[in-house]
Amino acid sequence: MTYAPAPEQMPQQPQPAAKKPIYKRVWFIILAVIVVIAIASNLGGGDEAGTAGQASGSDAAAPANGEVAEDAVEADAGNPGIGEAAADGKFNFVVNGVDCSATEIGSEYMNTTAQGQFCIVDVTITNIGNEAQSFFGDNAKLFNAEGQQFSADSEAAIYLEDSSSLYEEINPGNTLNSKVVFDVPAGTTPTAIELHDSAFSGGVTVDLQ
Repeated sequence: MTYAPAPEQMPQQPQPAAKKPIYKRVWFIILAVIVVIAIASNLGGGDEAGTAGQASGSDAAAPANGEVAEDAVEADAGNPGIGEAAADGKFNFVVNGVDCSATEIGSEYMNTTAQGQFCIVDVTITNIGNEAQSFFGDNAKLFNAEGQQFSADSEAAIYLEDSSSLYEEINPGNTLNSKVVFDVPAGTTPTAIELHDSAFSGGVTVDLQ
């Protein structure tokens, strides 16, 4: 009786050693440390340079003998006043006056009462651009002598006849007369108004005193 020869066993091949992840390799760690140090050095140097530049710029710009105060007064005095043109973006504004005597606005049947008093700013807006632009009275800001800032009262403007400050689109060359309403504490005397051709414009300040 014959037997089949047993299959010849192949010698087992040695398993290759597992490779280390790249982040565990020595050269990668050294490179990462160098990069972190370089970034930290640049940030530190930039801050020091910026601080030095600001300091030197301040020293160079700071005049002596009270000239800073004089410049501030001249800047304020340069603001347009009532009846003078003031441009921002596509709009040219002329403030015609301000009335802070009312505490109630509206008719006998539809009206609203101020928390303090209403200051109503009469303003003429002309579109000096080449495209239509929308006027929102809510973009305006009112200021008093203490530097307090007051926002427009859009709800109160609804009850004011000929307000035209909620929303009006003005075509190029057209002019709109509007009244912007502010609800301010009783006894407040507004000193300036900041007018904008849009919510994102720089604005222009008009002195009310």
